[in-house]
Amino acid sequence: MMENKFRLIALITVIVSFLGFGCQNEMNDPDKVSSTLPGVESTFDSETVVTDPCEITWDLRAGQDIDVGSVIVTNDADNIYVTYLLDYQDGNCEDGIVDAEFGELHVWVGNDLTLIDNGGECRPSPGQMAGQDGGASFDATGLIEYTFVIPWDQVNLVGVDDVCNKDLLLNVVTHAEVKLKDCDGEVTANETAYGGPIDGPEICSGAWWYFGEYTVCCGDVPPQVPFCETAFAKGGWVWTTGKKSNPEKLPSLELTKNRWGWVIELTQIGDTEYEIWAGAGLNNTSKGELVGTLLVSWDGSSASVTYSMLDGYCLEEVHLYAGDMKPTTIAPGQYGNINEFDPNAISHTFNVVLEDSGDGSVWLIAHAVVCNECP
Repeated sequence: MMENKFRLIALITVIVSFLGFGCQNEMNDPDKVSSTLPGVESTFDSETVVTDPCEITWDLRAGQDIDVGSVIVTNDADNIYVTYLLDYQDGNCEDGIVDAEFGELHVWVGNDLTLIDNGGECRPSPGQMAGQDGGASFDATGLIEYTFVIPWDQVNLVGVDDVCNKDLLLNVVTHAEVKLKDCDGEVTANETAYGGPIDGPEICSGAWWYFGEYTVCCGDVPPQVPFCETAFAKGGWVWTTGKKSNPEKLPSLELTKNRWGWVIELTQIGDTEYEIWAGAGLNNTSKGELVGTLLVSWDGSSASVTYSMLDGYCLEEVHLYAGDMKPTTIAPGQYGNINEFDPNAISHTFNVVLEDSGDGSVWLIAHAVVCNECP
C-alpha cells in the first residue's frame, strides 16, 4: 500500500523542529512536546523549536460551506507537512468543546493536478487518490488533529529534480470525513470536507471539491502568495450571533449568524487607532494578516478617518460607515463612503460629518479590499 511509504504522525500537541531549513509553524510552543499514535515512530525532537515562517493555512469546509477547521501546510528540506485541525463548535452548545471529530483522512500532493485518478467519479475518489503516488490516508476516528509527514521522494513531482532549484508550486488536495456531534457528544451527521480556497475542476455538474496551492519554501524568506482579501478595522463590537464567530466574546449587533467583521463605537473625542486585519475568518485574527492601521480623529461633530497600509500591502477599494446610529447592514456597498483605486493606494482619508445626538457614542465600520501585490 502506498500509505505505508509515508511516515504518518498524529500531533495531538503540535511541536515540530525543522533544524537548518528556516521554516516555522506558528502553532509551535517550545514548552510542548510532540506525541504520536501507538506504533508510529516519531521523527521530531521535542526540545527544539522551528524558525520562522514557511507556512500557509486554509479553511477546511464540510458539506461544501460549513467551516469546521483548518489545513496547515509547511515544509522543510526533508518533508512536506499537512496538518488537519478541527475547531467546529455547535452554536447552541455552551460547553466550549469541539463538537466534531475526524473519520478517514486522505491527502494528495503533486505539481500536476491532472495526475489525480478520479476513479471514474465526478471528483477525485479519496481512496484512489490516497493510494497513488503523492497520496496517503489515515483513520483518524476520534481525533481533532492529525499531521501527514510526506518525504519529498514520495511527492508526485513531474519534471523536477531538485525541489529548491526553482519556485515549485504544489497542488495539495486534503479530504476528510467529519463527524458532527450534538451537545451531548452524539454523532448527528457525517460530512465530506475539503481544504483549500480553490474550486476543483467540475468533472460533472454539482460535484464540488476544493484544493490549495503551496509554494515550496527553500530559505529564510517565505514564499509570497498573491492575494486580494476582505479587511476590517478591529473594533470592540461584532455583528455575528454565532458563538464560533465571536472568539473574544465581544458585544454583538446581531445582524448575521457567522459573517466576520468588526464595528467601532466611538465614545471619546480625540484620536484613536485600530488594527486592520485581512482574511480573519470568524473574527479570528490567528487566521488573518495584520495589514494596516486606521487612525480616527473625532472632534464631536466631524471625523477624519485614515487607512494606512503596512509595507507590502495596498488598498484596492475602501468602504466606510460613519453615523450616530448603530449600523443595520453588513453590506459594504451600503456604507455610504466608497472609493476605488487604480492603481492601488497605500493610504486614504475620509472626512465625514459625525455628530453625537446625545446618547454618548457614534459608530464606524471601516472595510477594505487589501492586496499584497502593489505598484
